[in-house]
Amino acid sequence: MTERRKFLRFDTALNALCEIVNEKCKASYKVKNISSEGALILTDKRFGHGDEINMSMDVPGDNVPIFAACQVAWQDGINHIGPYETGLKFTKIDSSDKGRLLEYTYLQWLKILDRK
Repeated sequence: MTERRKFLRFDTALNALCEIVNEKCKASYKVKNISSEGALILTDKRFGHGDEINMSMDVPGDNVPIFAACQVAWQDGINHIGPYETGLKFTKIDSSDKGRLLEYTYLQWLKILDRK
């Protein structure tokens, strides 16, 4: 299988509060990994391609959440009962928030590498 990603993804375990825009409801999900263009979340809900989600992520050690507007790019596991891996593309994220997010995930990745 050919790798289509343009940017490196960093594994993480962040909590995110997601507001599904067209449904006006909120749910908490786990962020599995992050790149500079998007995130992979684990959900118990099916989403449609292009669904809009406003996401607030909590970064450990930082008391200010990171906000991002996203669109569902893809979802895996649709033919079985969840959890579903759901790929989100950032459509709007403040550059300083993106920097804080990537800095945190990169530093966590370096800690893992140091243990090996």
